[in-house]
Amino acid sequence: MPIQLTCPSCHAKLAVPDQYAGRRGKCPKCSSPIQVPSAAAPQQEERFGFGDAEPPRPFDDDELQPDAPELEAEADDRRPCPACGEMIMRGAVKCRFCGEIFDAALKKREKKARRGYDEDADLTTGEWAVAILCSGIGCIAGIIWMIQGKPKGKKMFLVSSVTACIWTLLRMGLEAANQGRM
Repeated sequence: MPIQLTCPSCHAKLAVPDQYAGRRGKCPKCSSPIQVPSAAAPQQEERFGFGDAEPPRPFDDDELQPDAPELEAEADDRRPCPACGEMIMRGAVKCRFCGEIFDAALKKREKKARRGYDEDADLTTGEWAVAILCSGIGCIAGIIWMIQGKPKGKKMFLVSSVTACIWTLLRMGLEAANQGRM
C-alpha cells in the first residue's frame, strides 16, 4: 500500500510507493523537498485528512530523487520569512515576496531614501499665498501641522512669521512717512 502524505509547502496530497519510505524527494506539484516517512501511521492519515473525496496525487519514479544532496542543501538553506511566512534563503537581506528588509544597514538606507523627498514637506501654491497674504492664518495652520507632525508645518510657520514681521515693518515705515508729511 502506498505511503500517503501531504506536502508541507503546497499541501498537495501525495501517494508515495513503499520503496521510497524514509527517503527525501521533490513534491511533483511545487518541487519543494519532502521527507517521506518510514511507515504510514493511521493517526498521520487522520491528521492530514486523507479521508477526503479527492485522492492523493501519486509520485512518479523520476520525480522522487532519493537521498539527493542538492535537496538536503536546499532545505537547510531556506527559512520562512518572519513577515509573510514564504520560504526564503537563510542569508536573505530582503524578502522577495513581501519586501520586508532584515538587514539593519539596508533598512536604515531605505528609510533615509524614503525620507529624502516627502511630498508633504513642500508647500503648495495656495499655502504659499496664505503664508504671505494672510500670515496670521498661516501661523495658526503651521502650528496645527507641527502638532500633527507634518514637516511642512515648520516651513509654513516660519514663512508666515517672517512675512508678518515684514508687513509690520512696512506698515510702521508707511505710518512714520505719513506722520512726517503732516
